[in-house]
Order: sequence, then C-alpha cells, then structure tokens
Amino acid sequence: MKLYQALTQITIDNHLVDTYTNYTVTVHAKRPLNYQPTELYAYIESVLAPGSFHQENNLRYVTDPSFISSNYDFHANQFTAQFTAFEDKVAFSQKVVDDLSRHLSINLDQEKNELQLIFVD
Repeated sequence: MKLYQALTQITIDNHLVDTYTNYTVTVHAKRPLNYQPTELYAYIESVLAPGSFHQENNLRYVTDPSFISSNYDFHANQFTAQFTAFEDKVAFSQKVVDDLSRHLSINLDQEKNELQLIFVD
C-alpha cells in the first residue's frame, strides 16, 4: 500500500489513527520521510475525502507535483501556510509526492499501542 492510502484508510475502532489518542504512529524506514506523518495527514485531510473510492478523489493531489503547486490552497491548513514563495511551493509539492507515494506495510502492535509504518526502502 502507499502512504496516502494508509493515512486515509487505516482505522482503529472506527477512528482514523491520527485522531485515535491511545495509539502512536511510528515510522520504520531506512530513508526518512520529508515530513512527519501528522503533517502529511493534515495535507491529506485537506485534499482527499477519507474512505472514498479513487474515482471520487482527485489523486493528482498525491501524485502530480506540478498540479499541487498550481492548484493546492496552501492556506488550507497551518502546516502548508508556511509555504508562500513559488520555489517553496514547488519543493513542498515534490517532497509530499515523494512521501505519499512510498510503499509500506502496516503493523499494529497492540501491546505498545503503536501503529507501525514499515517502509519498503
């Protein structure tokens, strides 16, 4: 699965993991993410409807850096509001697509209350 799918489709007791306070999200990767999962979730939440079918979402917001740079409302959330210069918007767009397109598996460690994002690097 890709990271954007994990952020929008993994739920615990009918809550998205990001909003479920008893679980933490941990990242296991050889190559670090450009952005933290909570920052990526804030972006995803502003562009994709959780649980929607692919055809109901504009997936160019997670696959096309040029489209993001030109069409995304960078004031949509606190995390992306910091990107005001054109070069910063382009750099963000490239990095967010890189992160969200990475393949991973999910492990739910109930003893540690962790949702582990295990990236295939």
